[in-house]
Amino acid sequence: MNPKLVIPAAATAIVAALTLAGCSHSSGTSAQQQENQQQQQDTSSLINDQPIPHFNYSQIRQTLIDAETISANGTQTTSFFFQLGDQDPVFSCPSLGVPVANTAQLSNPDQNYNSGYASGGTSYPIPQMDPNGIYAPSASSGTYVICVNSSGQKYLQYWEGDVMTVTSAATWDSATHTLKVIGAPTAVIHTASGK
Repeated sequence: MNPKLVIPAAATAIVAALTLAGCSHSSGTSAQQQENQQQQQDTSSLINDQPIPHFNYSQIRQTLIDAETISANGTQTTSFFFQLGDQDPVFSCPSLGVPVANTAQLSNPDQNYNSGYASGGTSYPIPQMDPNGIYAPSASSGTYVICVNSSGQKYLQYWEGDVMTVTSAATWDSATHTLKVIGAPTAVIHTASGK
């Protein structure tokens, strides 16, 4: 074979291969760009035609704000303590704030621990004790309630069952097995209309 013919043929083959590679690469990029552009158009169209609603007032947000305010301020409440299987509460008391689950913690319940091995340690959370020196249970139906006796003295009531608390003076009607609110509300509940 003539070397003068082989070199131009080889060069032509290389140029052709590079051209094909360039075409397939640029057509892939072009296809991706087209898909991205179409997605942007679809998103813009939906946002323009069906925008996310804007509300000047949100009752669900205000309800949570009111609930947290009642809890933090220790608003006068009435709590009823229930036992599984009983229609009527086994105990009730004037109370402050809302029931607090005994799994609630003041300190961070987990701290990040790194094994620190030279080959790249493992990081994972480990439980930490509360300030009182014990570990909180991970699951419990226990509840703390600050009750108020007839002399106005406060005491802690702990209960392992369900607790219902209302922001008002209330009694339990054993005949109808229902709670009866007997006093004015003790907390301000906000609504859009102010009523």
